[in-house]
Amino acid sequence: MKETKKYTGSNKFHLSGLKALFFYFALSVICVFIGLIFFQYYTLLIIIVILSALGIVFIFEQFAKNKLKIDLQNHKADLKIDQKSYQTQKIQSIGQLAGGVAHDFNNVLTAIIVSTDLLILRFKPEDPTFRELQEIRENAQRAAGIVRQLLAYSRQQNFNLEIISLTDLLQEQVILLNRLVGDKINIDLKHDPKLWTIRADLNQFESVITNLVINARDAIEANKKDGLITIQTANISNSDMPSHHEVKLVDRDYVRVTITDNGTGIPPEMREKIFEPFYSSKGAQGTGLGLSMVYGIIKQLNGYIFLANTELIEGARFDIYIPRCTDVTEGETDSAVIKNEKNTRDITGSGNILLVEDEDSVRTFTRKALELSGYNITEAYDGVSALKYINEEKNNYDLIITDVMMPEMDGPALASEIKRDNPQQKILFISGYTENHENLIFEGEKEVYFLNKPFTLEELNLTVKKVIQS
Repeated sequence: MKETKKYTGSNKFHLSGLKALFFYFALSVICVFIGLIFFQYYTLLIIIVILSALGIVFIFEQFAKNKLKIDLQNHKADLKIDQKSYQTQKIQSIGQLAGGVAHDFNNVLTAIIVSTDLLILRFKPEDPTFRELQEIRENAQRAAGIVRQLLAYSRQQNFNLEIISLTDLLQEQVILLNRLVGDKINIDLKHDPKLWTIRADLNQFESVITNLVINARDAIEANKKDGLITIQTANISNSDMPSHHEVKLVDRDYVRVTITDNGTGIPPEMREKIFEPFYSSKGAQGTGLGLSMVYGIIKQLNGYIFLANTELIEGARFDIYIPRCTDVTEGETDSAVIKNEKNTRDITGSGNILLVEDEDSVRTFTRKALELSGYNITEAYDGVSALKYINEEKNNYDLIITDVMMPEMDGPALASEIKRDNPQQKILFISGYTENHENLIFEGEKEVYFLNKPFTLEELNLTVKKVIQS
């Protein structure tokens, strides 16, 4: 095998920087001194020419070195940009894949969940079939959660935004989290006494806290000792904004949630990758979607999340910054009222509803669920047939429920046609995937009525009742 020699550089004499400057200066002094001794004008002229040439060479050498240095810096900057571009493309690719899967998959899950809910109503809790149906329902909900994780990571999850008091939310959630982490780990909750409210999706923000606490629990258990997880909230005004993070935060007021643990911590080589999809420090046990989902949810709320401790110290600390809610609109209620509304169990109602859905199974089971609660339902399999019902029969519908994505005429196009002739018509959009349901808001309206697929029988009826009575 041919032996390869390691390149150690050239042995030629080479000067650079200050050494070159001193060399040229010394050479100039010597040459001038020799010229003065011999007192030859031609010699002095030649010396001046030589020194000028050497000076020009020196200047060009320094210019070339500076240019090389700038090129290296630009190359490093380009590498960083390329890495960020690659990360963005990866997010977009997964988002497109998740969106396509979500639309079809959530239709299937909606049919499974609603039909299971209808079957559960026929059995008593002590019946073995009741428990089996509950298992089917729970697994369908679990499958829906996986789709939500992908959509949350790609920042395409549909949010039901509302005003939230983190003080109330975390106090209730910690009760459940204590059971989740076990007896050997304590959760210490510290609140700012005058904490501002935020605008977020209640369920999605709960999943953010749950995921971070579960990661903290796993890190503490890997440390094989008793642990402590601290959840702390604080108001961060624009003037008090910390500047130690790499990303500059938008100038505004924030509510900060800090989650700290005394687990094994996160090694330096992993810190830049922890929010990437399918990257997990848990090996085969981890899905790699937990922190990426958290990152997607926070970013979709115009917030920030940082791994705050960069030194090699025990444990990990995550800082979450969510913009303070300052634009409270008329009709919005506080968290206590929202909580009571969620606990409402009266799903009965009355009224005429036009149901527009291209998926046969979803349309069939949604109609049965609404009829069971007392509504009169007219079915349409797409937007074109729905317009025929509206124009030909001249029915006054209390509510029109339409899927967003349909062939020929989609939900937004149908709604535009309806609103043109009847601006007061109430429309409820349902969809398993749409990039931004705020685009469905029409002129003169403050909000859009929207229900995510898959939904349960109870969620469907409560939403319909709320929209009709609004």
